[in-house]
Amino acid sequence: MTTSDAVLRQERLATKVKGLRIPRTTFSFSDRWMLVVGGTLLPLGLVLVLLGWYGASHTVLLFEQIPYLISGGVLGLSLVMGGGFVYFAYWMTLLVRENRTTREDLHAVLLRMEDLLQAQGQPQSRRTSSAAVAATELVATKTGTMMHRPDCVAVDGRDNLRSVTASTPGLTPCKLCDPLGATQTAS
Repeated sequence: MTTSDAVLRQERLATKVKGLRIPRTTFSFSDRWMLVVGGTLLPLGLVLVLLGWYGASHTVLLFEQIPYLISGGVLGLSLVMGGGFVYFAYWMTLLVRENRTTREDLHAVLLRMEDLLQAQGQPQSRRTSSAAVAATELVATKTGTMMHRPDCVAVDGRDNLRSVTASTPGLTPCKLCDPLGATQTAS
């Protein structure tokens, strides 16, 4: 293999890897809105609870403590709960989006794998007739003892191949591409 072939293979690999990268998810306005609202309500509620406690603790009269309890305690707790629920909704939105993206990417990868497996033509090679197998070109490496189809993964991209026929003596068929599979199933 020459250096230019290696460079071409490296470039092809780099372009294919770029196609596999998962795009980053976008931060939509509704996500930002939930994050800001949750980030505001939760601390505001905590501050109100602390102010209500502080006001109620500095008076001994019950009729003065009740307004602090209502305005600080109840309102503060409701703001804390509301802010917590909004944060929870934000977190769930991110999880759902991530799961959808992962599922779509996995589906795309499985479709590409299926297309590649179908492109290998394994089922088609088994349906060819013995005359078609004899007429097709088979290859072997310079010193190899196995015959392959030209699209076999064992010899794909190699440049030290020689043309052979199905009747060339001393060669055994490859178990990966099964170049003589049609003649064996026909007999």
